[in-house]
Amino acid sequence: MENFIKSFWEQANLKASPLKERTEQTETLKAPQSFYLGEDKALEKLNAFNEKVEERCHCFMGYPCNADFKLQKFFSWLEKSALSHTPLNDVGSPHTESQYALNARPFERQVLQFFAGLLSIKSHWGYVTSGGTQGNEQGLYIGRQVLAKYGKPILYFSEEAHYSIASLARILGIETHIIKSQLTGEMDYQDLAQKLDPTRPALFSLSIGTTFKGAIDSIETIQQIIQEKGVQHVFYHADAALFGGYLPFHSNPAKPDLNFSRYPYDSIAVSGHKFFGSPFPMGFFLTHEKYTHLLEGEYIEYINAHNLTIPCSRSAFSSLVLWWTIATTPFTEFVHQADGLIANAKYLKQQLDERHYPAWLNPFSNTVYFQLPSPDLCSQWCLATMTCSRLGPLAHIVVMQHVSKKMIDVFLHALDDELHHKHAA
Repeated sequence: MENFIKSFWEQANLKASPLKERTEQTETLKAPQSFYLGEDKALEKLNAFNEKVEERCHCFMGYPCNADFKLQKFFSWLEKSALSHTPLNDVGSPHTESQYALNARPFERQVLQFFAGLLSIKSHWGYVTSGGTQGNEQGLYIGRQVLAKYGKPILYFSEEAHYSIASLARILGIETHIIKSQLTGEMDYQDLAQKLDPTRPALFSLSIGTTFKGAIDSIETIQQIIQEKGVQHVFYHADAALFGGYLPFHSNPAKPDLNFSRYPYDSIAVSGHKFFGSPFPMGFFLTHEKYTHLLEGEYIEYINAHNLTIPCSRSAFSSLVLWWTIATTPFTEFVHQADGLIANAKYLKQQLDERHYPAWLNPFSNTVYFQLPSPDLCSQWCLATMTCSRLGPLAHIVVMQHVSKKMIDVFLHALDDELHHKHAA
């Protein structure tokens, strides 16, 4: 028997090599010299990158991300904790337990409970996402499944909706009717009435703050058209990536309401890195718990859970960061921040008006869009741009927490210099 075993290992070429032989074999597998740096040189590159990013933050105004979040204590704690070297993973639905024990589900559920209460969703289901697009995908997917038993649904969204909506419709194989927009960016309801097919279920992606102009599609107006046309089966998904963060805290009682108990919203996607702030993209998705039965057919023994979420592995650290933010920020501070965004956006619009510089601001929006300045100014201030068929080339500033009046004044001074040189020429 001993001779047989020895012969087997030799024939299979699996005999253990001496340490010297294994070392010689390993040395032939060398990493590309152009990439390997070592820790010291890698830190040098990161420090240089950090300086560059820090400099750019002083002029970051064109995109809806909060660059004034306070997470230093959290990351200081994380560095010293066991979590800094633990492979946390919130795989699957947070509302059930998983065989993967290294998860942050209890914190994720608290986050979802907080936002469900804020939006008046009585019985909710959802999860912390990688960002608004993932939430939009989950919403459109559930909407498609809910409406499928009534026929093949049509997805309606405006031409100024976020570009992810059209992409996700193609991925999910949903027929679309793209609705024209008004000059403000809000959906053109007359065009919707003309394009609405009353014989088929209607799936809506409502822009609660369009990407460029910050316009809000009115669920009340759309619901009235739905009733007039006799559409029997409807699913409303709210793409509220930015506005879904600050509108619930805005103190003006006349604000558009995201109350699920008052209006027939079915699901919502909100970004976490926009109003709340984070060094990486994240967000949350919420819907009515009653819809999950449509997704529970597939049980995954591998994780001991039903296959409800579109993503499998999900970042537990996103849940922890969002939890830390809402656990350490008083409600009144969120109100102060939300009101501050609106007030500073009005200030910017007023200053542009006083200069007779073409500019626009939608109600309850923190996004001021205006006539396109020079490419140099757009580059310096990280301004997003858009060519509007009716207003021409535009740029916009999204007034987030870090965009103070002082920062706005510095931008306006740069714009004044540009206009002065232009007129002088």
